Amino acid sequence: MATEARKLRVGIFVIVALMIGLAAAIWLGASRYLADESAAVTYFSESVQGLDRGAAVKYRGVPAGRVERIDIAPDGDLIEVRMSIDNRYADLLFKDPTLRAQLQLSGITGLRYVEIDRHAGDALEKAPTLSFEPSAPLIPSTPSQFKAIQEALEDIYQRVMSIDLPGISDDVRATLQAADQLLRDERVQHILTNLTNITDSASRVTLNLDKATEGVRLQPVVADLREATAEARALMVDLRSGDTGRDLRSAVREVDGLARTGQSFIIDLQGVIGRLNRTIDNLQLLSDSLRQQPSSLLFSNPPPPRPTPAR
Repeated sequence: MATEARKLRVGIFVIVALMIGLAAAIWLGASRYLADESAAVTYFSESVQGLDRGAAVKYRGVPAGRVERIDIAPDGDLIEVRMSIDNRYADLLFKDPTLRAQLQLSGITGLRYVEIDRHAGDALEKAPTLSFEPSAPLIPSTPSQFKAIQEALEDIYQRVMSIDLPGISDDVRATLQAADQLLRDERVQHILTNLTNITDSASRVTLNLDKATEGVRLQPVVADLREATAEARALMVDLRSGDTGRDLRSAVREVDGLARTGQSFIIDLQGVIGRLNRTIDNLQLLSDSLRQQPSSLLFSNPPPPRPTPAR
């Protein structure tokens, strides 16, 4: 009899537990549908590995909703993420054009969530272009930091692969071979030997100069040089703006005037000499004429010969 009573109590406990569990499930399901939320959608052009249904949707770190569904977009390329947004944040998220949805890691678990935050500059231009009409109010997306790192690594890889490493290796090898041949050249060894000899000679000259100047007091010499420099500077100042300079410039002007006068006298003298030369030439012509025809000094020129009459 006690055993049957115990079984009855266990059965009643199990039935009550099932009823409580069923009621909780119904309440949770109904609360999801009756919750004060709005639907939103975003589209990613990258892998959403680690993002699952029920993942958090945060606005600048504040929980603002959850992921409802993850699917492929109608264009077959983008990934559609449908979200439920708390109505307390819906107006803000739908009206701010600077907001972008971005995938973020949740700690070190590898799971991801959707972070909605304000962006500026190039990030606003990186939202994927849609060729279809979104199924709910759209929150544009921007590539995640992991996507940016991946693209940067791919660009670095492409740049490294585009480098002509075999050509560079050949050039380096050829350069090393040419350098080796140059160093093996006897002329180079001769030049190095000459440089060594020149260095030794310079060292000996320096040592001899040190010995030659040992005990020589250079301070008086330096003082004399400074005094001579000061006197030369004073002389230059005097020549530039002093009485000596003015007298020198006056003398230069007088010499220049005398030179101009002498030049004018030489020009006049050259004219006189020219006229004397012409006079001498005329006298020479007259002398030659008298020598040939002495009578021309007393008589006029002889009459021209008469023409011979025709027969």
